[in-house]
Amino acid sequence: MAIEFHCDHCGKLVRTTAEHAGKRGRCPSCHQSVYIPTPADQLEPIDLSPVDESAEEQQKRLMDETRDLTQRLLEEKDVPSSSAPTRPVDSMRDILPAHTDVESLVVEYALCMAEGKLADAEEIATDIRRNMAEAEQIIERMTLDEIPHPQLSKVPRPVLVGFFKRLREGK
Repeated sequence: MAIEFHCDHCGKLVRTTAEHAGKRGRCPSCHQSVYIPTPADQLEPIDLSPVDESAEEQQKRLMDETRDLTQRLLEEKDVPSSSAPTRPVDSMRDILPAHTDVESLVVEYALCMAEGKLADAEEIATDIRRNMAEAEQIIERMTLDEIPHPQLSKVPRPVLVGFFKRLREGK
């Protein structure tokens, strides 16, 4: 019995004998390697394993729990705390608490730069430059770290390096 199929590369009709079914061969037209299919009447069905009802039910229960927990977390996040100010947030600097440690200031500076809040970034840079020796060490570490600081993970590394260069140069 002959097998007929079209070459995947050139589209030409290829004919071969059934003994080559399931193997690879060369197209006589374009000489590319092609898979010679097995005729449908020679394929044997593969039995599937039975569905594990308990595993399916456990998966559904876990998905429901995840959905409920996510909803509760979102509801908690939306509720403003009574001590928090109710004024609108203009930049990341308004969200982050006032920092005294230099690493937090460097992160905040990079976030403001990434958001285009240049005035806020310059204000933070002034604070950072008061302790530039420590800032240099932090910037060097952040530049060399393979895994970026979690808050800076969405800022591309070359952009971040450019921000740090600008901070060092005092521009």
